[in-house]
Order: sequence, then structure tokens, then C-alpha cells
Amino acid sequence: MLYPLSFEVRDGVADTELSQAAWVFVPPPGIEPTGTMVCLSGGGFDKHYWHLEVPGHPGYSFAEHLSELGWVVIALDHLGVGESSDPPGGAVTAERLRNGNSVAAAQIIERVRAGTLVDGLGPVKGPFIGAGHSLGAFVTILVQAGFRTYDAVCLLGAGLDYSNPFGEIQGNTLAERMDASEAIGRKRFGVAPEIQFHRRPRKNIQHLLYGSDVPVAVLEADEAVSSRVPVRAAAEVIAPGFGRDEAAVLDVPVFLGFGEGFFELTRDPRAEPSFYRASPDVTLFVLQGAAHCHNTASTRVQLWDRISSWGNAVAHSLG
Repeated sequence: MLYPLSFEVRDGVADTELSQAAWVFVPPPGIEPTGTMVCLSGGGFDKHYWHLEVPGHPGYSFAEHLSELGWVVIALDHLGVGESSDPPGGAVTAERLRNGNSVAAAQIIERVRAGTLVDGLGPVKGPFIGAGHSLGAFVTILVQAGFRTYDAVCLLGAGLDYSNPFGEIQGNTLAERMDASEAIGRKRFGVAPEIQFHRRPRKNIQHLLYGSDVPVAVLEADEAVSSRVPVRAAAEVIAPGFGRDEAAVLDVPVFLGFGEGFFELTRDPRAEPSFYRASPDVTLFVLQGAAHCHNTASTRVQLWDRISSWGNAVAHSLG
């Protein structure tokens, strides 16, 4: 069952309260929850990425699948995305998304432990796992490095040895490369300097996002629920070197999931575990037959089940 919620947050820039929207999915009656996953979407997506409904094509909801396996799943919209508030006061950076998401996650954890998240769900034990796809995975890295919010993190489609398909990003420092990345993105997609969010038609990059076997009805349903992209944050996370320092200090179990597609933000998925030097347990899973949007791949359930079994192992290790 889907429960809509919202959380009041601050992003560290705007001196005002903002709201982040979420959907909560709970296990069916009689199933003891294993733990909790807080899920952040990538650029151009919102909480629908984790719960896509396609008439005539059931089985495209990560959140429903994981909840049926015993997980409390919260699909959380970034600030400025989906049904969340627009953060005023300048560029919407990855740091601002980090700040908002960390405040929301802290509230979720408190309410899950107290049994006050949604009606009918008592206190939940087990691990808190931060999960993210693409932009959401990079933001999850920042949240964990900055606030040690989660017991483990699940990072999907977000490599740290990045190969940019849109053009070479130059710069001696990370700040210079982030600026260059933003300039390239604005030029490529025709986004004026004063615009902080834009919509990017998925048909323009469809070959990067989806495999050739994804049904047309699924592509159309996914396009129909597309969301805005925070321009600066999206540019920052694809700048070479972004997130490496933060990933290096993560000392919790890490699950890395990639598809086979070119747009997986990494030159080589099998080299990615080396960036998580402080983690005692790094799991790598490459989903065969998937492009960047794993949750629409014909093989998606393989990834979902693998994430659940990994989460079960985390829960067992924590006692």
C-alpha cells in the first residue's frame, strides 16, 4: 500500500522551511519488516522511478517488489523535484540536495524507530539503507559521508571513474570541472544561465536510458511522469572526480549496481569498488541486458532480488 507523506526541511541556503514529498510502501500484513530503504531518484526522475505504473504491464514497481520481500521503502523527492518545494536563493547544488535529504532521512529514521511513520506500521528494527540511482546515488554518497545517516548504502548507475558521453570536461580542479560541466550541459540542452531546473525529453537520450527490448507502453508511461532536472546538481555529479573523496570515507557496507549500457557513468564497473577504501564490504552487481534505467529493464527483478538478499545479509550482520 502507498502512503503519501511530506517532511519539512531546510537546505542550508534558504532561510525558510521547505517540504519534501515521499511515498511510503510497507510490507503486507503478517510479514515482519527486515529494515528500511530511503530511495532517491536520478536527474529527470522523481519518486515514480521507484514505483512506475504501466497499464497492461504490471511489475515495474521496485517499491512494491521490495516491500513484498519485507522492506519498508520510502521513495523521496529531491528539493525542486516532483512534489517537493522549490529551494529559493540561487543555484540548486548537490550539497543543497544533500542537506534537504539528510534532514528528511533523519525524520524518517526517528519515526520508523518510534512506529509513527504511517498508520498500522509499528516500530521497525533492522538496518536503514540509503538507496539512490544516478544523481540520487551521488547525493546518497554525500549524505552518508557528511552525516553517517545509514547502516549501508545501495548505489545504482553512478560510477566514480566517469566517462562523459556528452563531451570532454576540462579543468585542473574539481570546481573548474563542475563549472565546465554545467556550461556543456546548458549549451547542449539549450538552457539559459538563469534557469535552475529544466525538463529534458527522454526521447533525446532514449538509447542511453533504455534497452531496445523495453515495451513502447513502458517508455510512454515513464515519459509521462518525467520530472525536472536540477541543472547545477546534475552538472556537478558528472564532473570527473566528483564524489571520490566522500566515497573514500564510507565505512558501511556498499552495494554497487550497474547495467551494461554506455551511460552508466563509469568506464569500468569492475573497477568501482576500489573507490570505497574504508568500506568493509563492497558488493558489485552488473545487471545483464540493462541500460541506465535499471527499473525498466526486462531483467530488473534480478537486480531487485539481489538488493533484497544483500540487505538481508546486512541485517544479519548487524544482529
